[in-house]
Amino acid sequence: MKYIQKFKFNISLTLLAAVLLSACGNIHQTPEGAVVAFIVAAEQRDMGKAWNVLSPDLQAYYNSLGEKMRKSGRGALENEIARIKTFRSVKKDYRLKEDSTVNTTVRLITMGGNDHLVETVLIDGDYKIKDEKSLRNILDVITAQENKKEGY
Repeated sequence: MKYIQKFKFNISLTLLAAVLLSACGNIHQTPEGAVVAFIVAAEQRDMGKAWNVLSPDLQAYYNSLGEKMRKSGRGALENEIARIKTFRSVKKDYRLKEDSTVNTTVRLITMGGNDHLVETVLIDGDYKIKDEKSLRNILDVITAQENKKEGY
């Protein structure tokens, strides 16, 4: 049953990404598209795609974490995503909404009503996740259950 739910979630997230892709060509051309691209990459555990949605400053942050742990920056990011045991459903548990006051900010709104702000930055025509706080907000919202293992 758990695998069926996970499969349904993967399908719904993929459909959401496909709709956004068809609507705007390149999904990274909107702040919301960048957030969706990261969520899909995390769900698929595709570190290359996830890494490419991070701003240079955020990549540098993960590279510094990786140096401390004697791993690459992608390895440090992969470690954080690997802790996620199960993901929340985008339809049931949270929704994305572009902030009306700051057009580079996306609000992740959980069904409990809490807002988690995700700042993005425009780099060479593509939006990227701006900083560690924004990425932490994404990971907090999409994580349904987490493995409790520590670090590498």
